[in-house]
Amino acid sequence: MRPIPSIASVLAASLSLYLGAPPVSAHHSFGLFDMSKTAEIEGTVVRLEWSNPHCWLFIESGPTSDAAAINYGFELTSVGEMIRRGWTKISVKPGDKIKVTYHPVRDGRPAGYMMSVMTDTGKYIGRPPEGQNAPPPPAPPTAGPG
Repeated sequence: MRPIPSIASVLAASLSLYLGAPPVSAHHSFGLFDMSKTAEIEGTVVRLEWSNPHCWLFIESGPTSDAAAINYGFELTSVGEMIRRGWTKISVKPGDKIKVTYHPVRDGRPAGYMMSVMTDTGKYIGRPPEGQNAPPPPAPPTAGPG
């Protein structure tokens, strides 16, 4: 007959497993991005990678009279979250002119974490950021004669 483990040994084993396991959220660090800064760039869509764990948007900005064209890469969220935000895999297509608002990477490379994308006609793709392009609140009810 095998001995039954004591409650203390079961708790000790459970605690050691809990403390020894790496945090699940470690993959979703935003340490690469400077979340205290916001930047905007206008450009032409090169491609949208519709894939998990993160979608990616690549655009080309420029050229300008004093600079060559620059390719930017933007990390987006997962496919599921992008769908919840109103995006599809054909929301942007190569050649589309867009403006991207993003948190830049800390090391200055032309990349960042996408916050919003606007078409050249001023319309947000997907759900607009909080407080922007939102419909006005309904008018309060008026008091009738009384």
